[in-house]
Amino acid sequence: MSRLLDEPLSVLKSRTNAFLFAMAAAFLLPAALPGMSLDFPYFFIMVIVLMAWFIMKWESYRTIDLKSRRIEIILGVGIIAADYAENVTLGSSVGLIDLTLIFSALVITFFGLRAFKFFWVPVVYGLVLLLGYQIENSIPNYVALQNWMAGVMASTMNFLGVKASVSGHVVALNSGTSTLLLSVEGDCTGIQGILAFGMLSTMALLDMKPKVSRLIPLFVVGFAGAFMINILRLIVVFLTFEFLGVDAGTTMHVYFGYVIFIAWVMVFWALAFRYLAPRPVSSPLPTLPL
Repeated sequence: MSRLLDEPLSVLKSRTNAFLFAMAAAFLLPAALPGMSLDFPYFFIMVIVLMAWFIMKWESYRTIDLKSRRIEIILGVGIIAADYAENVTLGSSVGLIDLTLIFSALVITFFGLRAFKFFWVPVVYGLVLLLGYQIENSIPNYVALQNWMAGVMASTMNFLGVKASVSGHVVALNSGTSTLLLSVEGDCTGIQGILAFGMLSTMALLDMKPKVSRLIPLFVVGFAGAFMINILRLIVVFLTFEFLGVDAGTTMHVYFGYVIFIAWVMVFWALAFRYLAPRPVSSPLPTLPL
């Protein structure tokens, strides 16, 4: 019998709320503690992934009825303390592996080892995302894609009334008497985002155990959408550099991609889950005796 019958719903909700507060504190604490630092790009990636997953699983999460034992609490707290101590000793930033480890340790602390049957998607995703970055770094040549993307940006700027020219992967925005040179580098091609999107959406949808024949058209749409989203991101970044200046453009370049990426993931999931949801079986009409 589920432990949900033994514990009031308010107790379950207080535990799930405490878990979220503890996760926020454990993720942000390295930015405030002396001798520690936080890798903010990876921090935002992890937060985006977890936010999307919790939105998707919110109703199930709020009623999770697992509770950790004392030894599991000690183990989870010990893992977090050891991770902090290692980063202080090595003088390294808390990055994607650390955040994934901290999240896993919090799951153990609040819900126990058995809870990984529920939390496996965000835990494994952090590790798979790291593997994806390694794959992305091993791709030997971005030049052709960089040059093509730079050409697309120059053509788009001219279409929007911003005078621009392109040489290789460098786009020159010729506004007034000054010229601003923007380089479309490997990270700007969207390969990272497409890999991240593919892994995030795949792992979330696999949790539903759909048929492969129904997944293929979804992923075609998903990957194409991720690529188009990256082009939209670059357009917004270029326009920000042009009209709001270098500082605003730099900030937009760093953060806007995360915002638009998670927006696309949420749209994709909404469409995908609706598409994959089993259709209700209509009951046959009753037959009347003659």
